[in-house]
Amino acid sequence: MDPEQYLDALVPLALRLVVAVHDEGPDATTAALTAINALPQPDNGVHPATALIVTLAAMVDPRRSHADLLGWVRKLDPIPPPDYPVGNTLLIELGISGAVPAAALTDDEAAQVAAALVDRGWAENEIRDHMRAEWADIRRWVAAARQRNRRKAAA
Repeated sequence: MDPEQYLDALVPLALRLVVAVHDEGPDATTAALTAINALPQPDNGVHPATALIVTLAAMVDPRRSHADLLGWVRKLDPIPPPDYPVGNTLLIELGISGAVPAAALTDDEAAQVAAALVDRGWAENEIRDHMRAEWADIRRWVAAARQRNRRKAAA
């Protein structure tokens, strides 16, 4: 998507997210995030999460105090983890292929690589060797993938 078209599509959705967070609760917040993440990625290589963060930051009046900006927040409502991929899709695919080690990925990206390998029936030791990662990380990512799979199977 052309960067200008992307911004034109992103701004109203970012405003929707603001309203959802302030007035509508976790379900509306999740719906707004899902709509934002359904946008095609901008052609200029800007990561969609970066675009959203910068757009939201542009909406904040820097002259207002921290207390003014966040004084309405008493607690954060739990929002379930997103069902959409978070991270650089190309890096994730390269991680799955073994061309990129876990150290070159964010934690979310590495978790998605491990989940894809779990879904393909790989054992933990095979995933560790393939991703060239520490056992503690592999165990954490694999456990999260298996838990996600159990939730999906139970639904």
